Amino acid sequence: MTEISETRSKSKKPAHYYFLYLVGILVLVQIIDSYSASYTGAFPSKIIEEFLADYSRNDADATMNLSLGIATLGMYFAFFSQALSDKFGRKPLLVFTTLGMGVSALLLNFSYSIVSYTAILFLSYIFVSSDLWLIYITEESTPEKRGFYTNVVMALGILGPIFIPLFRSIHITEMSPVGSWRGLTYFPIALGIPLSMIIFFTIRETSKYKELGKEVREHARSPRVSLRENLVQLFRADRRGEFIILCIMSLSLGFNYLILQMAESYANKNTGLTEEDISSIITIIALSVIGMYLVLAFLADRIGRKKILYVFSILLPVGTILLYLGGKLGTQEYAFIATGMTFGYVGHNGLQILFRIIIVEILPTGRRGTGSGLRAFLQSLGITGGFFLGSVLTMHLGLGLTFVLFGIPVFANIPLIFRYLKETKGADLSKVE
Repeated sequence: MTEISETRSKSKKPAHYYFLYLVGILVLVQIIDSYSASYTGAFPSKIIEEFLADYSRNDADATMNLSLGIATLGMYFAFFSQALSDKFGRKPLLVFTTLGMGVSALLLNFSYSIVSYTAILFLSYIFVSSDLWLIYITEESTPEKRGFYTNVVMALGILGPIFIPLFRSIHITEMSPVGSWRGLTYFPIALGIPLSMIIFFTIRETSKYKELGKEVREHARSPRVSLRENLVQLFRADRRGEFIILCIMSLSLGFNYLILQMAESYANKNTGLTEEDISSIITIIALSVIGMYLVLAFLADRIGRKKILYVFSILLPVGTILLYLGGKLGTQEYAFIATGMTFGYVGHNGLQILFRIIIVEILPTGRRGTGSGLRAFLQSLGITGGFFLGSVLTMHLGLGLTFVLFGIPVFANIPLIFRYLKETKGADLSKVE
């Protein structure tokens, strides 16, 4: 009996060590993902300075919004990459998106006009904001530890944005030349390309996906369904109401991506803050977002997802109001801008990760990638619509008021969460139908 127990104990050690290694790799993936999704928001004023110097303030901001709106069309690929992961596996798409983030950052160095910058940023957005790392950790974690490990990866992975103010303070100062923003692309280049190779050679396919493949092989008469059938089944499932509400709230959240990408430009052009002030605010934001993920890691599996969703649904719109006031009052600029941007980032990122966690907890393995991809697609639709509509509104109303108009509707999340969402902490993914 003792020998059998010892043998089992030894057999578990390699799996345990591999899981910790997998967590480490996914942390690196999330570092480059979070960095790549955020670092262009640290220098829109510098893109305007280089490519739109002849425009008025509102026209330059509006044109920048339009540029970003066009570029965010690349985010729609997240739907296809995650849907394809249901067909071909999680690993191939994880390798592809990680490599793409490194290569697109390399190409961004060669942009020479607002048109080329937009085109290459479009390519970059194809690879960021993928939920493949989240599907990986969700399918490999035990139900009682899923929220913990997910938020640990997020909390450590969000170290990526910590490098943004560091690199910004090095490359962008009051005396830096035009075009110095390109220095911020070096980090994803150096990390993304070799990391994709490491994943290819050392990471295995997820156990849940392998189980799905085994079931398909054992039931040859029931082959994997098509993408179209997967989409149809999403709206026939028992929890389709929750799925639809999460998609609606994700669409609304997408409109507020504008604040993440253009708050720096608003602060730079509408206040007396220096480049050092703005870099320090970006540092505060990054530390606050890390703290938020650590709190989530501790609380998500204890008090549940719903209660925390209420908090973030308040922080985001309040942040847009404070940011607007920071550019209009003329006093206490630093406090209002820092608090407004921090609330906006924490609220936006908090809602996004919880939507992503809940969506994979209410969907079965065979449709998990498709469903999370559709949610990401609708959020991307909101992002694109936010930039296009924001371009028009900014030209007539200014950037600050546009933030507020997009932020206020997020308050509607509160009754939607209360009425339609069920708690998902501790859900057994193998029993989801």
